[in-house]
Amino acid sequence: MSFFLCFSSCSEDDHPVIQPEDSYSRTLLVYLAGDNNLSYETDEKIESMVKGWSGEGGNLIIYQDKSNTVPQLLEVYRDNGVNYTQVIQTYEEENSADPTVLARIVGEVVRLYPADSYGLIFFSHASRWLPSATLTAPRSMGMDGDTKMELLDFAEALPGHVFDFIILETCFSAGIELAYELRDKTDYILGSSAEIVSPGFREIYARYMDYLFKQDADLTGFARKAFEWVSAQSGVFQSGTLSLIRTASLPVLADWLSVHIQDLDISEQVDDIQHFDRYSYRLFFDMEDYYSRLVKESDRETLSGLIGDCIVYKAATPYFMYSSSYQGFVIDQHSGFTTYILQDEFPYLNEQYQEMSWYKAVYP
Repeated sequence: MSFFLCFSSCSEDDHPVIQPEDSYSRTLLVYLAGDNNLSYETDEKIESMVKGWSGEGGNLIIYQDKSNTVPQLLEVYRDNGVNYTQVIQTYEEENSADPTVLARIVGEVVRLYPADSYGLIFFSHASRWLPSATLTAPRSMGMDGDTKMELLDFAEALPGHVFDFIILETCFSAGIELAYELRDKTDYILGSSAEIVSPGFREIYARYMDYLFKQDADLTGFARKAFEWVSAQSGVFQSGTLSLIRTASLPVLADWLSVHIQDLDISEQVDDIQHFDRYSYRLFFDMEDYYSRLVKESDRETLSGLIGDCIVYKAATPYFMYSSSYQGFVIDQHSGFTTYILQDEFPYLNEQYQEMSWYKAVYP
């Protein structure tokens, strides 16, 4: 814990004021890239966050971009026990899925609201590492109108070692490829192996925002509450997967796999591997289920342990939108990570996948 000396003038009567040891502060930036069909949800997210925050522990700053309005930067503040929002900055129409915009907003918030710690909540459409405009138009990381942000650009836009945690309220965001790309950007990532069913974390924000402002942010507690809420729903809404990822352990996992993977053809087994997508084709597979087939049987326990070192918390419902109307699926295995598998029918995706840092680390 750092102690800060605050001086108001240079007179002899002035004395340095030492802030108390419990004055730890965090700036939490909420980036709502909602200039798409999720636009209405951005207002709901803000309302829930304003309701759920006690006003203590730091700064709650929200960038909102939604349909038919210009983007704004908002500060949530507390006055006489009541929370309000005030507009800090109004921008001209811009593309919130542009990495230069994301980088600019992050830079502005860090400059305007210095703190001991920083966290990021990112809300939008997403499809992990998949290139934009491929197959059924994956959104990659963020979507503004018809524009999408690629994962590599998303990672490049974020400063290194600034955010203690990143909460991705986006679909398919617990992929090993995404986590590895962000390994130098944040200490922890909260994401989902499958899609996030609306209304996402809305109700959790309304009740547990303060979990994110503790000195040691209670990300596990936040994730548990989110999963408990999903588990209490009914029908297709009782569908969810969550993973809290520790990024510091990822290089060890990659290094070990690079040595122990065997050159095996398991193409005939792909249909048997746990998947987390509702397409007619399969792109998001359980990582441990896949890689355990590529290592020796005697190495599988070690692999499981290394994955476990990366996963602080994980949870999954037994079924995901399990209805013929929704092309849902059963969840028998959930290691906390998903991964892509090279497949002959997707030559373009295979080519793009080999540009990912994860692929280069595991298959040097």
